[in-house]
Amino acid sequence: MQLTPVEEKNDAPVMGKETGVSGPDKKQWPADGLENVLNCPVCGSRQRQLPYTALTDQVFNCAPGQWDLYRCENCASAYLDPRPTPASIGLAYTEYYTHTPISGGKPEADSWWRRWRVSQRNAFLNKHYGYHLKPALDFSLFMSQRRQRRFDRYTGYLRFPGPGARLLDVGCGNGSFLLQMQSLGWEVCGIDADLRAVEQAQKAGLNVRVELSPQGLWPQGHFDAICMSHVIEHLHNPLQTLADCKNLLKPGGQLMIATPNFDACGREYFGSDWRGLEIPRHLVLFTEKSLWRAMEQSGFVVARPDRPNLNAKAMFKMSGELRRKRRGRSDVSKWRLRWLAFKADLATKRDPGRTEELILLGTTVNAPG
Repeated sequence: MQLTPVEEKNDAPVMGKETGVSGPDKKQWPADGLENVLNCPVCGSRQRQLPYTALTDQVFNCAPGQWDLYRCENCASAYLDPRPTPASIGLAYTEYYTHTPISGGKPEADSWWRRWRVSQRNAFLNKHYGYHLKPALDFSLFMSQRRQRRFDRYTGYLRFPGPGARLLDVGCGNGSFLLQMQSLGWEVCGIDADLRAVEQAQKAGLNVRVELSPQGLWPQGHFDAICMSHVIEHLHNPLQTLADCKNLLKPGGQLMIATPNFDACGREYFGSDWRGLEIPRHLVLFTEKSLWRAMEQSGFVVARPDRPNLNAKAMFKMSGELRRKRRGRSDVSKWRLRWLAFKADLATKRDPGRTEELILLGTTVNAPG
């Protein structure tokens, strides 16, 4: 299915009073904090096109400069050129969502309804992900597909190997996912390059350290599972990190990757306002084919989740808000956004490669190294 895109010709954000958005592009990124990327970071090809130019930070409005995003003609991935260096990239994270403390929320009332829902959730996790949670009465007949997808995400799509299973979260942020998995029985630890996010995770009592790469931090074959949720697009060398993860996993170990999909229906419609671009924090944007190939080349057997990831509603809502802020007005109603998101999810059901958010699962088959 094709959504009708908005016609764009160098549709860069125009900053100023009329847009209601601050102007980080009025300042330039430090010249000594830039590096050129002549080859595609995913496949190495130099054949490319320039679909977007003069992009700015619309999401957190903290990163200075304007940016060009190229698309590789060989693997169809997209990447910034030039891009921030590893030493300067921190300028793009002065404001970020992982800087807030983990929210526990209000305790839920101990009612029969709550107990029934918890029992239903436990039965689902036991059946599909190998847990042994109690109480667990199988009411799956009455569980919606939407709720099943929520529980898929709750576990990171990772099967539980048993007591003592070790999990590493690469790019763990403030540690909210690690706390979830710890409550399910995993031994958890994490790394993140953002000091402020790591401080929040450490305050929650988690074993998290400030690191950019897992290489050399643990022995080979140390982990049963590794999670990289919305991390690989931030990395300067994503293929090296995939290789590092392969070495850190046991035979049969699991890798879960979630990342924005450059082939998404939403990008076709919203163009430079698509939430998944997030310039300049997102250095590389994959398609399903390019990420699948990169994981296979790193030694993983790759698969999709059992249930398709249908999250177009959230992405279309955020993208619509970015467009409204940039233009100073809304050119599409919330009802039309919901209709477009519904059509995008239908397209994903027919072709999972069109999803807004890619989720791929990798399994190791050989001995580490």
